[in-house]
Amino acid sequence: MTGIITTPSVALAQVDAGAIERELARLWHAATEAEQTGGEALMRACLFNFVILTDTTRISHVTEVTARLTALRPNRAIVAALSTGADPADSAQRMEAWVQAHCALVTPGHPQVCGEQITIIAPLDAGMHIPGIVLSLLEPDVPVVIWWAFNRIPGGTVLAHLQSVADRLILDTAHMDGAETALRSAQSLIAAGVAIGDLAWGRLTVWREQIAQLFDAPSALHQLWSLERIEIEHGSRGATAALLLAGWLATRLNWRMTKRRDTGVVLTRSDGGEVLLEFARVETTAVDSLASVTLLTAHSRLTVTRSASGDHLKACAIIDGLAPVERAVHLPPLDTAALIVDELRLARRDPIYEAALRQALDLAEYLVTPSPE
Repeated sequence: MTGIITTPSVALAQVDAGAIERELARLWHAATEAEQTGGEALMRACLFNFVILTDTTRISHVTEVTARLTALRPNRAIVAALSTGADPADSAQRMEAWVQAHCALVTPGHPQVCGEQITIIAPLDAGMHIPGIVLSLLEPDVPVVIWWAFNRIPGGTVLAHLQSVADRLILDTAHMDGAETALRSAQSLIAAGVAIGDLAWGRLTVWREQIAQLFDAPSALHQLWSLERIEIEHGSRGATAALLLAGWLATRLNWRMTKRRDTGVVLTRSDGGEVLLEFARVETTAVDSLASVTLLTAHSRLTVTRSASGDHLKACAIIDGLAPVERAVHLPPLDTAALIVDELRLARRDPIYEAALRQALDLAEYLVTPSPE
């Protein structure tokens, strides 16, 4: 892929589904005429509807993500941006809309693959009109993916009216205030029948892979069933990731929580033995805010640690009587578009994430210190 081209946005004088469709038709007609007169060959494609709910301050960011996503999975993107209401003049705003195309040369010698983006801006008091316009603009016979691109807990009438048509709803619980509150909001949506994709979970993929690979060797696998202590170090924004990672470990190993200690939570293994799970706050600038995971038994120490440079993970297995085993794996850029593509590999629900989420919420409750009577 040599690059992504985004056409200039074309503003609409009238904001309704019919006017938007007419402007899109003109956009593609102009592109076809340019192609016939010697311009770049292009192919319009739409694998899914991509509805982005956000605020007006993040339009540039979501447009950049949408352009990169088009190169990976072409779509019809509908950006519904609500004004923040911070400026009193916002209430006097009219609805605005514009259309543009994103094109990428995916394979040299072939036409550019293009998707389209429709952006609608509405003041807070006009948000009620957004669902009807969005529903009218959806391409038929392809999935509907909604991206909640706010840094706040999902909710409100716009999402309530649209979530019933969504095949997937993508969130980022790590960027919401309050780890337990964010995770509980995701759990509530799942309980309502929504298939959730969580970018915080996607960032944990490489960590989960490296932890699992620590136990590939038979000598290490034997240690897995006798784990006695787990330590997870994370930064100030990493509580969500740490809880999800701990929830994943507990569900995969069939552990159950039994009691709380001052330093963490005690879980019971299937053989009746106990595992102490502890979290520690450290300084880190990593996007996922995770620093290290340490798994201890009486005879081994297995670790996955982020390097000082932050661009790779180091895994180390030290087992009594055996030579240490070490390896390093490069950390891919945590690009939002790539994370969304990974989420789209699942057509509907992610049972492993949902199980880890339930366990993470149970852990969060155990970690809360009871209020004094």
